[in-house]
Amino acid sequence: MPVKIRKFITGIALTASSLLLSGCLTDDLFTSAPPPIPPVPVAQVTVPPPKPDTPPLYCKIGRGSALFGRDWYDFQDVEFTLHRGEPSNVNLTRVRHTQQMTVQALFDGKCQKIIFCPFLNVGQDQRISCSSLYALEDDLQDGIKRTFDIPAAERGGFITCAYAPEHLKPLGTPAN
Repeated sequence: MPVKIRKFITGIALTASSLLLSGCLTDDLFTSAPPPIPPVPVAQVTVPPPKPDTPPLYCKIGRGSALFGRDWYDFQDVEFTLHRGEPSNVNLTRVRHTQQMTVQALFDGKCQKIIFCPFLNVGQDQRISCSSLYALEDDLQDGIKRTFDIPAAERGGFITCAYAPEHLKPLGTPAN
């Protein structure tokens, strides 16, 4: 082994041993793995409670198509109210028909994200593609309007949300 490499390895060994002796390194650095995190029962997982002074969020979805059974059909505009931290079911009804499909919505506890997921009967280990809508508190005071799509559930629609129903924007093209 060349002299330079031996000096380098010796220097590293001396530095590590002096740090260990000085107490700068702990024995935790030399353990094989951190202790496992105990599993939490599903019953203990909760959504943070809503603030009592938080107004409800009024929303309207429309002008899109939804997956009713195996085919895509236009759905009727639907208005709904969300309360912070409380999941809610939103029923989309097919135009000129009584067929419905359900989407679950959740206005998160921090008031910056609204999550929409198709209501599917799937196993615990299966994933569901959801969609998120982000908005600042001030934007929701004035009302927002966005395009709206949920993978494998809804497409080509629009959504408007506001803290007051009179601030909901008209549905239609983005220029409206």
